[in-house]
Amino acid sequence: MRLRCPICGMPLTREPKRYLCENGHSFDRAKSDYVNLLRRQSSRVRGDDPAMVAARREFLDAGYYMPLLEGLKEILLRYRPEVLADIGCGEGWYSCQLVSALHQNGVDTVFAGFDISADALRYAANRMKRMGVSDMDWAVASINRLPLADGSCDALLSIFAPVEADEFARILKPDGILVRAIPLERHLWQLKEAVYPKPYENRPVLEAPDGFAIESVRRIETTVTVTGDALKNLFAMTPYVRKTSPADAAKLAEMVSLTTELGFGLMVCRKDCG
Repeated sequence: MRLRCPICGMPLTREPKRYLCENGHSFDRAKSDYVNLLRRQSSRVRGDDPAMVAARREFLDAGYYMPLLEGLKEILLRYRPEVLADIGCGEGWYSCQLVSALHQNGVDTVFAGFDISADALRYAANRMKRMGVSDMDWAVASINRLPLADGSCDALLSIFAPVEADEFARILKPDGILVRAIPLERHLWQLKEAVYPKPYENRPVLEAPDGFAIESVRRIETTVTVTGDALKNLFAMTPYVRKTSPADAAKLAEMVSLTTELGFGLMVCRKDCG
């Protein structure tokens, strides 16, 4: 899979220090090995900040979300995509391990991960190097204008990320799939109870976006006990941290552990070519 130039749409060639198209448009590769292909970035849309990214990396590395990773791995090993993209890939905890599992099972998957947070992609690219995973590109890009050719992907990942149905359909092959992970009703319920006077359940929509048809739905529900710094990281990596008053957030400071429900909805949606 080759990334496309965000200016003219021509394929980009990956060189040691840059990505270059035949029309001479050049985009520097960062030292950590990602590229910024977002032409304009609103001051209101900058993706997750460094603190949120670092908290999520440390929490995920502790293994609390392994049930979700294993569920994703089962899906991808069943479909065995040769061209895979993760839209809203964050710091690459899922992507790197999933591509590694595909390679280990004889699938020569090539991969591209996209996010609007350069801080997240810095972690993702460094994780790729540490794991020794090849054939991966990381790019800052908008979900509304992905730097990929029409019909270029076998499968897309959208893990706790927004969906842009028309754009996803554009870059998927006619028989391509979209794999989504969303929080179920009582995901992190006890965390909410510990912080908010009146918590509300999530309202998951386990349906296919426009232009897609549901192929399978799976609910993964379990409980975990989160301790120490991991509890602070769990709260800091969620959207709640931006919406919670200092007084409510301070309630977690006195806790040394918390047992909470986890609930993940996993959907496989097939591109509808009818």
